[in-house]
Amino acid sequence: MYEGLDAVTFNNMFIERLDTTDGLQKTAAAGAAFVRAKIREIGFARRVLPPESVTRADTTRSTEHDTLIKIVDIEHDSKAKAVNFAATADERYISGKRYALAFFKIEAEKFVKSEGELLAYDYPITKVIEENSVKDIQKVEDVKFIEYAESAVTITGKRLVSTATAVDRKELTSLFKMIDFDQLVVGTVLMSTVDFDDWMVQPATEVGSPLASEITVGGYKYPTILKRKLVVTNKHDVVLPGEIWAFTDPAYLGNFFILNDVKFWIKKEADLVIWKTWEYVAEGFGNIKAIAKLELDVPNPIPVGGTL
Repeated sequence: MYEGLDAVTFNNMFIERLDTTDGLQKTAAAGAAFVRAKIREIGFARRVLPPESVTRADTTRSTEHDTLIKIVDIEHDSKAKAVNFAATADERYISGKRYALAFFKIEAEKFVKSEGELLAYDYPITKVIEENSVKDIQKVEDVKFIEYAESAVTITGKRLVSTATAVDRKELTSLFKMIDFDQLVVGTVLMSTVDFDDWMVQPATEVGSPLASEITVGGYKYPTILKRKLVVTNKHDVVLPGEIWAFTDPAYLGNFFILNDVKFWIKKEADLVIWKTWEYVAEGFGNIKAIAKLELDVPNPIPVGGTL
């Protein structure tokens, strides 16, 4: 939308466009595209378990509630055995294994702003939408993701409580082993920026002199940690300091579905511009053994005089 224009001109044309039915529809469509792109960039849940768009045809009605569900098949276990030339392997009748994910709605607040106030902004209106709507929606996605992960480790017992006060290679290796022992491989490590700060001050005896020097000067710049994808979040109220998560690759983990993509609605009443954003999503883990959690000994993660 209006690429190359300064913010004031952009905002003026954006508002003028809302005065016609055709312009209103085009603005809503452009806003939806903006929201989709930004949400995919920000939320950490989407970086661990990339979302997949589905339509009504891909879903079915639930017998338990008045919403839609998506049924996902789970891969069957199989085995082989050594036999002599006259023998055959065991025979087993295969029964289907699957799980159902229920869709739920995530909706940002309905925002109202006067035309005059929007014209006073010195950055594009889409920035306002991002700050008010996108971040709220993606945070709810992340909250539900961690809630489900907590339920998984509660069931499996893959919760490692450590006396260490900071993350290091030894602690991460112990975390990975909880997944490795189930013949799975850790694909992603999730931690807060607070724990990532601790990771960056490891001594040269732990990471080697060249890397220690590099981190001291330019910080830890790599997208991986011990060969695993690294995801760092500043949502300290969702991923608490001292909590390190390990997940397998998405194919062995679970599913994240978006029904008919993110919706963006906008209208203008007199001099007021009103908009809201919502989506229907389903998140879940088909393999709860694919998640493990490390809990460090961080009794007071909030610094004195500060807040998280």
